[in-house]
Amino acid sequence: MALLIPTRTDERTRTKFVGVGAGVGLVAIVLIVLAAAGVFSSSSALGNVGLVTNVAAPQSPNAQMDPFGAPSATADYTVPPPPGQPTLVPTIGTKTTQRLYGADPFQEAVSVTQHVWPAALPLNAPNENNNDPDRPWALTLLTPDEPLPAITAVPLLHFPNDAPILYVTRNGIPKVTEDEIKRLGDTGISRYHNVDAFLVGAAANSGVEKQLKAMGLKYATVTAPNVPALANTVDKLYGSIQNPDTGVPNMGNGMQNVMIGSMQSYQYLLPATHWVAHMASGLLWVNQNSIPAPTIEALKRRKGQARIYLFGGPQQISGAVANELAQYGAVVRITNNDNVAFNANPTDTAVDTAIAFAKMWDGAGEVGWKITGPGHGFTLVNENDWQAAVASAPLSHLGFHAPLLFTNSSGTIPPELESYYKSVAPTYTTTPADGPYNMTYVIGSWNQVTWPLQAHVDYISEMGNRRLWNTTTGGGYTDSSPTP
Repeated sequence: MALLIPTRTDERTRTKFVGVGAGVGLVAIVLIVLAAAGVFSSSSALGNVGLVTNVAAPQSPNAQMDPFGAPSATADYTVPPPPGQPTLVPTIGTKTTQRLYGADPFQEAVSVTQHVWPAALPLNAPNENNNDPDRPWALTLLTPDEPLPAITAVPLLHFPNDAPILYVTRNGIPKVTEDEIKRLGDTGISRYHNVDAFLVGAAANSGVEKQLKAMGLKYATVTAPNVPALANTVDKLYGSIQNPDTGVPNMGNGMQNVMIGSMQSYQYLLPATHWVAHMASGLLWVNQNSIPAPTIEALKRRKGQARIYLFGGPQQISGAVANELAQYGAVVRITNNDNVAFNANPTDTAVDTAIAFAKMWDGAGEVGWKITGPGHGFTLVNENDWQAAVASAPLSHLGFHAPLLFTNSSGTIPPELESYYKSVAPTYTTTPADGPYNMTYVIGSWNQVTWPLQAHVDYISEMGNRRLWNTTTGGGYTDSSPTP
């Protein structure tokens, strides 16, 4: 709409009109009228703007980090835990990251369970036995001194057990873990003798058992003479609970998926812990050049129907082993290799394997996170902190369902992970309020993953403007592919 303002006489109508933008013209007329009426004067009725630029910078030991002087060395206030839950520990978050802090494996595991299960409802709340977001149904107790048994136990976490991981010692339960067991107040597994805890490997010791009995928990011990036999025992136990018809774990589509790693390269199998926490699957072990008898026994239970996923390349699991495994089912290797992209085979690393698994999708087995676009969660762990990788598996069980990623340095992320984060960063074309958004859980102490590294992940995960000509990475909801 335009506002017509008379300016001079013309011969027909004695008036000529000039079009002025409605908003500007109206304001101009109002100001003219008000000024004529004496509403405004030369006084300060409109206010004043004062500009001060002659300020000397403070002397700071680190002017780049603290341009206005260093802040206090202590926090100005603390966050009290929620009423009635004095053992809850506040953690540090940013726009797109959440630190689950732990100075040791016991604390790391507790930070995870405190984040996932509020345990705010009474044990007799309606449907408590059939709803998991508030209290777990059981616990999986492990010791933090042996990686292979701990990794082996993770399938017990998934439904219908809903049994997150907490760490104990070979002599008993430390106070931080005991307090968390009491806070969680699990419901017991109705499908398995109302058991409250699985004691796996060295966690099945008299000290732990004595303390559990004193707290009134029912438990089952899960032991074996060696790691492959322990994996077979866990597989049979979990299969008997999850799928009592055949005793073999399977997904809703009937697929009998098995994740397999090399005992000599266990870091490569760590990403599988987050998958078996998310989907009913087996988890077994081989050597680089041989297959233990308990692993063959577990595969034979699948009667040729197994879909077998090998984590790592031939340097971790040889081609001969892969070929031998093929007689028990279809074999899929999870690696960063690509026959089109690489002439010579690339080096496989645990970092690359985790990224490859986060991106892959195998439609036949319905395995893989297929995260090639934004709108997802991730778990970031130092690859040397296997205890955090195992303990954080519940983050793929409930909530954001966050697959595992590795940094190989406490202070920087490797370039391939930097590229992956940028490729899945969210961007918008209309408004950032539409999303999607990413979230990364950073597990461990400031020594495992530093604060600057966490801040950097937050920076490269923030929403970007796709309309900018120089925005060449990131995407929207439709960019995770292929579709199922």
